[in-house]
Amino acid sequence: MKKILVIFILSFMLLTLFSQTKDISFQNSDIKDVLMQLGQLYNSTIIFSNDLTGEVNIILYDISLDAALKVILSSFGYSYEKIEDVYVVFSESSFSYYIPHIYKPKNRSAKSIVEVLRVIQAYAVGDNVVIYCPNELWPQYLKKLQEVDSESKNLVVSYVVYYIKNSDIKKYNLEPQKLLDLIPALEKAKFVTNTSGFFVGNEIKLNTIGGISLSAEMKNNKLKFNLKSQNDSVNYESQVSMGFQEYVLNGSFGKFIVLINISELKSKIEEKMSNIDYVPDKTFSFKYYSSNDFKISLSDKNLEAVILKDNSYFVGVNMKLVDDFYFGAVIQLDQATNLILSAKDTYYFNPIFVELFGSFPIDISNLGELDGPYLAENLDFGLGIGTTYKVNNDVLLMGKVSMRKDLLISGELGIKYLNYNIGMSLNSLLIFGVLLGISW
Repeated sequence: MKKILVIFILSFMLLTLFSQTKDISFQNSDIKDVLMQLGQLYNSTIIFSNDLTGEVNIILYDISLDAALKVILSSFGYSYEKIEDVYVVFSESSFSYYIPHIYKPKNRSAKSIVEVLRVIQAYAVGDNVVIYCPNELWPQYLKKLQEVDSESKNLVVSYVVYYIKNSDIKKYNLEPQKLLDLIPALEKAKFVTNTSGFFVGNEIKLNTIGGISLSAEMKNNKLKFNLKSQNDSVNYESQVSMGFQEYVLNGSFGKFIVLINISELKSKIEEKMSNIDYVPDKTFSFKYYSSNDFKISLSDKNLEAVILKDNSYFVGVNMKLVDDFYFGAVIQLDQATNLILSAKDTYYFNPIFVELFGSFPIDISNLGELDGPYLAENLDFGLGIGTTYKVNNDVLLMGKVSMRKDLLISGELGIKYLNYNIGMSLNSLLIFGVLLGISW
């Protein structure tokens, strides 16, 4: 009981120490003046746009800054977001500035389109691309989306540029790194001027006008842009490199914050082949063993034709019956009465998979011998355990260890790059194999 009481007292003392409470009183005060005074009273940074309007009449006792802001702002339909020790206030118009617009792709997946538009507010929702932007920008975005949705291969550059005055940076004591962290909230609060968009092509020229005018040119692996906002401007040039880049550029009276994402938009066929989850229509593979045996196969999603050399020559088929269960048969060419039946089932526990497999030889000319003892002696079966690792959308790694009834152990390593497969295997008899495959 004493221990609980001590903990309670310590908790109360810490809460009192770190949660600053004040008495506040405002009569017929402009809301912008109120926010400035609250920031000074609580020794905190409160940022707001100039479109806030309202008159505050309120008396509150022993109240924290968070509670005071909730009470005051809610009566005007305003809200705020706290990032570390900075409060950013949103006006009512902030909520209606970004409106969702829906685009349904015709040639590409929504996911692949959103991946190349990383900087702007784009999301994949089912088969649709949802972009948040002002209504006046949507016609321009829609036209560009149709270019991104084409089947051709191109570069896609998405960008957002913000401008903030040095006087505001000094007023709120904003460090450059903190400024980058605050940008999403400042944009929502319409505290910073911004322009955003994306363009497609390998040699690009772009001009936009608005709160910030942007002239951009990409040529000979260089990206050049000129930015202007009111009476301020800045020029910048950089090498074109794939991925996300951010710059804080100093103008004469403020800073330009530039966020750029440069991505290579693959052709539709490349995109399809590079998707690890994509199941190709056809696959051809050749596997050669150091024992001078080999296996050649040609398959589609449900049927595989094989030519096999293992002491003798065999031809046959494997059929997908249900889910990942395959049943097959091969026949010996120089002795057509010899048939080998096989079955394999795979269970996936991502990223682990388990294989159960078995085979059984049959002499068609002497079916009378198919009794219990023959089955027990000739039935071969085994277990395999493996894993896959997706490096990126282009590369998949696979490893597997198997053991058969006769305790023969074998290991396999494979890599899939786009639609090409390479693999190696080694068993406890020191027989190794090499696999080459292509899918389409």
